[in-house]
Amino acid sequence: MEDNNTPDVPMPCTAGCGFYGNKIYNNMCSKCFREQEAQNKQAATSSETNSLAPENDNVSQQQQQQPPSTAATAAPSPAQDEQPQRPVQKNKGRCFSCRTKIPLAKQLSNKCRCEYVFCDSHRYPDKHDCDFDHASMDKDLLAKKNPKLNERPRGGRSFQRLDSL
Repeated sequence: MEDNNTPDVPMPCTAGCGFYGNKIYNNMCSKCFREQEAQNKQAATSSETNSLAPENDNVSQQQQQQPPSTAATAAPSPAQDEQPQRPVQKNKGRCFSCRTKIPLAKQLSNKCRCEYVFCDSHRYPDKHDCDFDHASMDKDLLAKKNPKLNERPRGGRSFQRLDSL
């Protein structure tokens, strides 16, 4: 017969919650083990932040010693936050202008480049005061797809002679 030193009787949780513990969880129940692991992780992260705090103090002291010219370059970043906020269309099933219902198939075809969905009468940019600049985008697209002919070699003497190499 085998000699087993471990009893088959379950051990109570070492945390004292009243449930039975398991060897896998250091003789604790799964709930107490998870709580203890969470506390250990919090303690580890707090000790890391405490060790990093003196380095942050040195960085802040170095920033204070820098000339004010670098502080002036950081000032324009708040100006970017002053851009006007556009309203968000919450219900894509209704026209953004007149709030009429739009069928599901039309919701995809009537979506403007300004990211709003419109009914058939408001789907064109001039009908809903679109803030997207269609003309400049189309001009840029045409310029990319149709390069000037003068920039290309016209042939003839554009190739080098083989005997010159």
